[in-house]
Amino acid sequence: MRKKRKVSLLSIVVFLFSIFWLLPLLLIFVNSFKPYNDMMQHFLALPKNWSIDMYAETWTKFQFPILIGNTFLYTICTVLIVALLAPMAAYKLARTRSKLSTICFAIIISPMMVPFQSYMITLTRLVAKLSLTGTRIGYILVSIGLCMPLAVYMIHGFVKNIPIELEECATIDGAGKIRTYFGIVLPLLKPILTTVIVLDTLSTWNDIITNQLIIGGNAKAMNIQNALYMQFSAQTSDWEHALPGIVMSMIPSIVFFIVMQKHIVGGVTAGAVKG
Repeated sequence: MRKKRKVSLLSIVVFLFSIFWLLPLLLIFVNSFKPYNDMMQHFLALPKNWSIDMYAETWTKFQFPILIGNTFLYTICTVLIVALLAPMAAYKLARTRSKLSTICFAIIISPMMVPFQSYMITLTRLVAKLSLTGTRIGYILVSIGLCMPLAVYMIHGFVKNIPIELEECATIDGAGKIRTYFGIVLPLLKPILTTVIVLDTLSTWNDIITNQLIIGGNAKAMNIQNALYMQFSAQTSDWEHALPGIVMSMIPSIVFFIVMQKHIVGGVTAGAVKG
């Protein structure tokens, strides 16, 4: 009986904390249907009219089809290239036992050890020197570089726990290194690789700082978050268009996370068990 009471009490506490954490999202959603004056005067109240007129106006004003296209382009390109190169790099570094391999691994993951703000100015200057500022390709390359360290780090640890005897058996059967990698190793990396893909997808989709630094004021190459951020300044705060835009930008990432969350848990759990 006491256990049931403890479970019930714990459930109530978790529920209350969940409401607390979801409250900002709920307020964004509710206020996205209000005109500016109602939003400012009755922020906590429900809208008098649940009209989608502001959503339609925001869709046109912000040129959402272009923003969505840019955001999808950046996310897909970044995730695909990281998912292709990170496992190869992690596998080679994990299976090569030498000082050079250790040094290379340390260099690759070193950006994880320092705050992004400490080198973002240098990164921006480098991109400018290469004439890539304001370009889609420049932003994609930077996104890949920023996502790669964590991906290599996570996969590297996972690879070390894959029995090397499997690869030795494949070699005895006549398989070369490439066939062994794609036929034996890569399928075993599916749990952790799926986790990396989900994390990088959410990171790239929701990015704002890097897009603002690299793309700058080029409206045609902005992602959704940067375009929404640009509506706020010391002089103006276009809340009545920004909130519907925020809701529309969150829908794909929330749906994606809900669908893929079991893979995140599965990948992390598999890595913990193997470790």
